[in-house]
Amino acid sequence: MRISFIGAGNLATRLGIALKAAGHDFVQVYSRTEASAQSLADLLGAEAVTRPESLLSDASVYICALKDDALPEILKLVEVGNGILVHTAGSLSLDVLKPYAAKTGVFYPLQTFSKERDVDFKTIPIFVESSDMVALYILKQLAVDLGSEVYEITSEQRLKLHLSAVFACNFVNYLYSISNDLLAEQHLPFEVLKPLILETAAKVQTHSPDIVQTGPAVRFDRKVMDKHLALLEHHPAWKALYKELSSGIHQRSNSLKS
Repeated sequence: MRISFIGAGNLATRLGIALKAAGHDFVQVYSRTEASAQSLADLLGAEAVTRPESLLSDASVYICALKDDALPEILKLVEVGNGILVHTAGSLSLDVLKPYAAKTGVFYPLQTFSKERDVDFKTIPIFVESSDMVALYILKQLAVDLGSEVYEITSEQRLKLHLSAVFACNFVNYLYSISNDLLAEQHLPFEVLKPLILETAAKVQTHSPDIVQTGPAVRFDRKVMDKHLALLEHHPAWKALYKELSSGIHQRSNSLKS
């Protein structure tokens, strides 16, 4: 299948490499910056372009991997011909593509991506949505070619899925950064937490998160929590977050017992 990428960031890079390995051909890669466009184009054997209107209209699929608010500005300058116009966002509806192409779709891999870090798409679920059955078949086939588990869901379901991913990934990673800073204050390396992080993640592979919840907030151990809060006196935002999370954990634990 002939594919063009509109965007050359983290997701485009990892998805493009995986699709090329699966046997697909690439026509062009667009990015505002020449270096980004050329870097990914070189990996995919495609032409790099820095103007949306330079994208040829003979690709089978156009995959948009852009910031949400950049889509309208870029897509109004793109002519996709008979190709399928696809976005990869968790928070945008399928309908945002309707003004720009007759055949549209969503191809949303649920994972966090970095250009420098390889991923195995066989372990990544992909969520698809489309304007018609032909586009749906093609998007599902792309997912199958990657070896991914594919799910057909609505825009509303995908938005809630994206929200759950923000809690499970982005918010948790922010908490890691707080932990790292607290350890650094005591000249301790973040590495000492990694076995704990891995075990916590391993538990939820086989058990409900509610069942494996531990810590002072579950039993609302006031003595321990007060000591922690005292240590956060110079970090008021973290202190407020500690209180909020502890209260939520305790309330949820109590509700599950009743």
